[in-house]
Amino acid sequence: MSLISPSEAEQFILDHASLLESESISIGNSLGRILRKDLHADRPFPPFDRVTMDGITFRHAGYTGVPLKLQGLHPAGSPDPDSLKPGHCWQIMTGASLPPDCDTVVPYEEVEINEDSATINCEPTEGIFIHREGSDAPAGTRVLSSGTKIGPAHLGMAATIGATKLKVTLLPRITVLSTGDELIPPEETPLPYQLRQSNGLTLAAAVNAWGPAKVTLDHLADDLESTRAGIEKALAQSDLVILSGGISKGKKDYVRPALESLIGPPIFHGVAQRPGKPFAFWQGVAALPGNPNSTLTTFQRYLVPLLNKMVGTGSPPPTNHSLASPVKQHPKLTQFLPAKFTADGKAQALSPQNSGDFLSAMSGTGYLEIPPGEGTIKTARFR
Repeated sequence: MSLISPSEAEQFILDHASLLESESISIGNSLGRILRKDLHADRPFPPFDRVTMDGITFRHAGYTGVPLKLQGLHPAGSPDPDSLKPGHCWQIMTGASLPPDCDTVVPYEEVEINEDSATINCEPTEGIFIHREGSDAPAGTRVLSSGTKIGPAHLGMAATIGATKLKVTLLPRITVLSTGDELIPPEETPLPYQLRQSNGLTLAAAVNAWGPAKVTLDHLADDLESTRAGIEKALAQSDLVILSGGISKGKKDYVRPALESLIGPPIFHGVAQRPGKPFAFWQGVAALPGNPNSTLTTFQRYLVPLLNKMVGTGSPPPTNHSLASPVKQHPKLTQFLPAKFTADGKAQALSPQNSGDFLSAMSGTGYLEIPPGEGTIKTARFR
């Protein structure tokens, strides 16, 4: 097979990714969804001069140093009180609006309160402990941008501006299909020549860890008609079909012929990488190698950016890190090595024994991307 580079494979995939349609949903159901319409402040932030300490408030110009008479309590959530009498103060709570004829707040820690007066034990400063109206953002300011993945803080912001209905990308419909007659359900006891299914569950979990989606999981037998029928059904109900296994050159690898009979030749088949060299892609279909490390690596490297583009959000670029120890390059293949960070912040490669070695990947927090070459490298991209 003719091999392409990982960067070429990623570009082919993203070039054939289509943005999903949007829908309007309630704010309470929007966690993890991708916003598709900018949100703007409906009033200033904060919407009034907001007091930030419990204490007393008064007009600085009228303070002479003698105790102030208590005129009453002005709690948060109450309208502006009556005009303040000379020589008086209001007791005021955090979050309350500053009365229009007051300009000074002194916290309780600096005040001695008795039955009807307040003695200030500091030199009061005008204007502190007041969060001024509009100081964070004026009305009309964009507070959330289209493409934002909605998290708890974003939900709070949307509620603050009264955006109870949000326009978001539809949940992607994803079907995960594992293959292999040697695989049996995890709850069964395998015979000596059998293995428990894991890749399908791993991929479905990886999708759900990426973000909300409608995920269907199925398993295909190793024969052409079963493979073709299963893929045809998945194509009819999915925005993306992810296959694990059956894409190499084995006599029982039926994924490519089944897909070619349904939608034609692949956009590419074969990437100059280890693990995951047999990786193939059709528009809307990703066929991943069946070895566990290959499956998860190719998902993270290629399908996470694809899913991000489908829902309308960006993918963070990889970061470059110094390596805890030099890594030998492969002369022709990009290597993806599970890695973790050491105490001094360097990336430590965890070299797997082979593409079926899942234990090494489990102890890592991501992958190093080691470009091909003839020597060793001391820095590498971490994903």
